[in-house]
Amino acid sequence: MALPQRQSHIVKQKTGPDDPELEKSLQNALTQITPDDVIGITDELIERHERLFLRCFDSAQHKLEVDSASFALSFADIASAVTHTKANARTITNYFILESNGLPLDMQGQAPALQSFRDLLNGESPTPLRVAKFVEKLNALDTRLVLELASGLLHNTSPKDHWLWTRWLWDPTTGTGILPLLAGSTHNLLADNLADGYARVGAVTALSMKFAEGTGLWTDELMSNEKRAQFANSAFLACAYSVYLFGTTSWRLNREFNNLLPSLPNMARKLLGLKKIKEETNSSLREGL
Repeated sequence: MALPQRQSHIVKQKTGPDDPELEKSLQNALTQITPDDVIGITDELIERHERLFLRCFDSAQHKLEVDSASFALSFADIASAVTHTKANARTITNYFILESNGLPLDMQGQAPALQSFRDLLNGESPTPLRVAKFVEKLNALDTRLVLELASGLLHNTSPKDHWLWTRWLWDPTTGTGILPLLAGSTHNLLADNLADGYARVGAVTALSMKFAEGTGLWTDELMSNEKRAQFANSAFLACAYSVYLFGTTSWRLNREFNNLLPSLPNMARKLLGLKKIKEETNSSLREGL
């Protein structure tokens, strides 16, 4: 006779998405993000944009110089900036190093990968088509990872004109992400191809800013600054997903394990490829979780 399963002491019994404890957990999680956190993360995105991405940018031609020494030296940092795990950053870096190393030194500038970057960043086709073509060329990698690389390069180079498409924003393979949660459904995100998918992610991202205005995190100090306004949507959406992730995780875990979770602002930083900031744990905010 099979023995009855023992419930883990880590995971609490729950009744489902309508459990009042879940709503309480989400509300408590929201209190851990402030307007200053969103502004601070936005400022960190601006600093990285200027330090890392604009260093490889030819302002005269308004193009990212993928052949430049700065781009080659900074590629590992760029890979870390466009994905949220060290493993994914290594996968991207190793892929392009391996491809370039397979060519003679005088031909490495002609590596197919570099040509893919040129077409993505400096091509003449509409951006959604360039993104789809980039993913098609790099089909040896996970499609989601290539989308993060493509949209991350475009957004961090020219944030005013482009947006992110990460798996935590919208993952069509699992039907999850913060965008369908804010939109209330996946309807406006479903697409027949990657070009249309990229365009739809941009449209829903823009619409989600209406939701941001009602959270108290969207302030004049954030939006009246032209540099901050370019990255405000990315900072807010990362914070919103962190609230959801933290709230649902703490809803499932017992109190002593909640205190082991990172702070919400640092969760958001990780999603955006930023370094976490060391800070004291404010356990009083988590006691009710």
